[in-house]
Amino acid sequence: MPTGLSAIHKVSQGTVLAGFVIAGALVLALPLPSQAEEKSFAGKSQSSLDPHYSDNKADLRLKLDVKREISLSPYVDGDFIHVTVRDGVVTLRGSVEDQSAANAAIENAKEAGAKKVISHLTTEEKK
Repeated sequence: MPTGLSAIHKVSQGTVLAGFVIAGALVLALPLPSQAEEKSFAGKSQSSLDPHYSDNKADLRLKLDVKREISLSPYVDGDFIHVTVRDGVVTLRGSVEDQSAANAAIENAKEAGAKKVISHLTTEEKK
């Protein structure tokens, strides 16, 4: 096993995996971004294993983008917000500290690319 902070390993089928090694223990092995779309299992593509994968791929990306925007916001505590996405429409549920935090969360979702935002956020002072 190579030493250092990172290493690249070749798998028998020619797929290159990027691995990160910390203190001699393999922590994570992921396909390189250029190979992410080629993921297969026993000769079947990801989309044939999960019929909803290709239909919901854009929604999954948007959900991650919304969560990232909310987590980076200095005005919103994203720990109490649940995000769902369907056909580009984002629904926010949970509680925020005040109405300005709710407005900021809605704006974050729009900045992430939401077509529309449905807010079921409640205001509740956190202690």
